[in-house]
Amino acid sequence: MNKDNAVNMFMQAFFGPATTSQHRALVEESSRLVRAGKKQLLFNEGDQGSEFYFLAKGKIKLFRATEDGKEAVIRLLDSGEYFAEILLQLQRRYPVSAIALEESELLAIDAQKILCHIESNPAAAMQFIGALSQRIKYLLGMVEQLTLSDIRQRFINYLLALSEKQGSKQVRLPAAKGEVALLLGTTAETFSRLLGKLASEGSIRIEGRDIHIEDTSALRERN
Repeated sequence: MNKDNAVNMFMQAFFGPATTSQHRALVEESSRLVRAGKKQLLFNEGDQGSEFYFLAKGKIKLFRATEDGKEAVIRLLDSGEYFAEILLQLQRRYPVSAIALEESELLAIDAQKILCHIESNPAAAMQFIGALSQRIKYLLGMVEQLTLSDIRQRFINYLLALSEKQGSKQVRLPAAKGEVALLLGTTAETFSRLLGKLASEGSIRIEGRDIHIEDTSALRERN
């Protein structure tokens, strides 16, 4: 993938129909294309940095270390998503760690250059704020889903969201099942039992990391 294609993908993901040629020129000027190998660490929690990222191709895991030294998965990212945009607000330090789960291509965007442009351009500031507000709303919805639902509901909601995003009833989990279990806030053993139960009910069929949704209506009714 070349940088031009990655910039186009980012503009659509971040601004949607509100994108302008001026914004595109700014992102083009403020970004660079980065390639990361499998298991390559992009940054550590607490590291200083000035770039946020758009994942053009590949898979990324965001995680934090808990007080007892264990790993807490924050998000599993697929192509078309951006992350670490909090630097546009907090600046300088990454609140999580990021590692590539497979060979990936990313657009690294200089947050400081974006902020300088926003400070001198009120119209651009409002559009950036609007885009970030939608992002915050989306993330709050995810938090609510994880805190108010039991593990069965969380997984079904997650599975249906992946199905909608991938446009298919055959869903490819973005990471190993153990990683997905951590993301959903449960153990690998509990998650494995849940998959087995859903399969025995005839709602899904499992082939490795591929989940075939056999009965969407049944999933929704039992959710």
